[in-house]
Amino acid sequence: MKQAEKIAALRDVLKAQKVDGFLVPRADEYQNEYVPERAERLLWLTGFTGSAGNAVVLADKAMVQSDSRYELQIEKQVDAAIYTTTMNTDVSLGAWIAGNAKSGQVIGYDPKVHTPGQIRALDADLKGSGIILKALSFNPLDSVWADQPSPPMGKIEIFPDYIAGRSARDKREEIAAKVVKEGAVATVLTLPDSIAWLLNIRGTDVPHTPLPLSQAIVGADGMVTLFIYGQKVPEDVHAHLGNHVTLAEPGTLEDALKTLGTQSKAAGKPVLFDEARSSIWARQCIEAGGGTTRNAEDLCILPKACKTPEEQDGIRNAHFRDGVAVTKFLAWLDREGTTQTLTELDIADRLEDFRRVDPTYRDSSFDTISGWNANGAIVHYRATEADHATIEPPGMLLLDSGGQYANGTTDITRTIAIGKPTAEIKTAFTLVLKGHIGIADLTFPEGTKGADIDIVARMAMWKHKFNYGHGTGHGVGCYLSVHEEGGGISSRAMRPYKPGMVISNEPGYYKTGAFGIRIENLVLVREAGLMEDGKKALVFETLTVVPFDKTLIDAKMLNADEIRWLNDYHARVAKLLMPYMSPDEQAWLQEATSPLKKTRAAGPASKQSPRLSPTKSSPKIPSP
Repeated sequence: MKQAEKIAALRDVLKAQKVDGFLVPRADEYQNEYVPERAERLLWLTGFTGSAGNAVVLADKAMVQSDSRYELQIEKQVDAAIYTTTMNTDVSLGAWIAGNAKSGQVIGYDPKVHTPGQIRALDADLKGSGIILKALSFNPLDSVWADQPSPPMGKIEIFPDYIAGRSARDKREEIAAKVVKEGAVATVLTLPDSIAWLLNIRGTDVPHTPLPLSQAIVGADGMVTLFIYGQKVPEDVHAHLGNHVTLAEPGTLEDALKTLGTQSKAAGKPVLFDEARSSIWARQCIEAGGGTTRNAEDLCILPKACKTPEEQDGIRNAHFRDGVAVTKFLAWLDREGTTQTLTELDIADRLEDFRRVDPTYRDSSFDTISGWNANGAIVHYRATEADHATIEPPGMLLLDSGGQYANGTTDITRTIAIGKPTAEIKTAFTLVLKGHIGIADLTFPEGTKGADIDIVARMAMWKHKFNYGHGTGHGVGCYLSVHEEGGGISSRAMRPYKPGMVISNEPGYYKTGAFGIRIENLVLVREAGLMEDGKKALVFETLTVVPFDKTLIDAKMLNADEIRWLNDYHARVAKLLMPYMSPDEQAWLQEATSPLKKTRAAGPASKQSPRLSPTKSSPKIPSP
């Protein structure tokens, strides 16, 4: 079906259901960033491939909305003859509905794919408009999607305790203790990565993130009911889960939530429920059983964000392995980038080839962003078979990629010059680099939040009236989500840093129609003694070990401390990776990591260098 046919068929169903419009979020009932093919409703209807967005379909008009990361992409992918496109920074979803629907009209929504917080915000925007929101008993889009894929049935696997650093029993007891402390009867978990962390399991249900799609109820007694298709659970996983975890088919969740509501009423205690991350449908089921809910953040988010020492070792090892693969790729690209015809797709495929050599590599952690020149200015650009660029030097390649390894998740961006960079590009790159180093070299007191330090990454750029529209950093999981809640670096990151958090450090600059620059390493929050006032001092240990493109650096713009950090970093990269390079690659790496010329000599090796000796959770990297 063409887009016009799809929206016409949807409108016919809406008319038959006596509703005047319908909301189509880029979400599933688990509120995942990555969703299974079955839940790609926004993509199927509109053609928009972004990881965040909404559509509103009315009888005579329709709109697709996303955030500033996708401003250029949404205009390219969505048919302007059918849909208006907007940014959520320009107009809220509710404000658009209020301005385009009429008083008395009914806008339907699927309560399984919307949170209470989202519906509350829409209600607030629609107050006084006379427009009514109505939860529907089924998703009308599913009834017109004739070839909608079936639910994924990938097998669950065990995430070993020696990598996790804690047993599932230990984690269950921690969460149950929190339920008791809050005076609740149970908590409902609907985020699959929280459940995967809690039970030390992983899966293959969605692209790039090793999740078994599931939901769970955790009682105050530590008993867990896991709602998942039984055919996905092998015998070894049954044994691993033990007697304290009961399996139930997803279709029984509604009745179980109603029963939980009845238990809540009888005990006079609430059910802990995360209104920002769980569906309004689940809350309605609990209330239908007579229970009450108390809004509380998913109890797994903070402990999941604070990696155990064993997880930290595994993550370091994963970055070591990834550093070997990406550095070999960069050496190859330097040889081949100007000697053969390559496309953005060729670049992404070749990088994947280098990663796949490692026996612990499982998947990419997201679709590689390979953006040449103007495409690099599209923050979450994705090259496709139908729409991609050919590398025609000179120019700039922005390459944002990552890997899922058996013991850790990586995310790295390198901006690479192919041909001679202009003075404008070198200035912009060096300003971004200054911001990156500012974060990487920071010492800060316990209690500091991401909102407190975001300015450090932007100060040098602001002096030149440059800026970027995305956050500076996000949390990252341990063989889990590459975009994990917990720590972060942005004006909205209000959670204080805790040791063990893994966060991206990725300032950027984007000149529309010309080029994009982003420099990204992952960092680990570590203790570093005490501040003068007695508070714990924290620092960022840089985990990523891949050289930067020195041809893009204007050394005159860097101060002595920045040059010291850069030369120390490159010295460490060379020391760690050199044994795994071929002779030609060693020669390339030696040049790529040599100290900047006409600068002060690099200082002693960083005391924050990660311990990369093999451990049980850090299998030895085989020689090439």
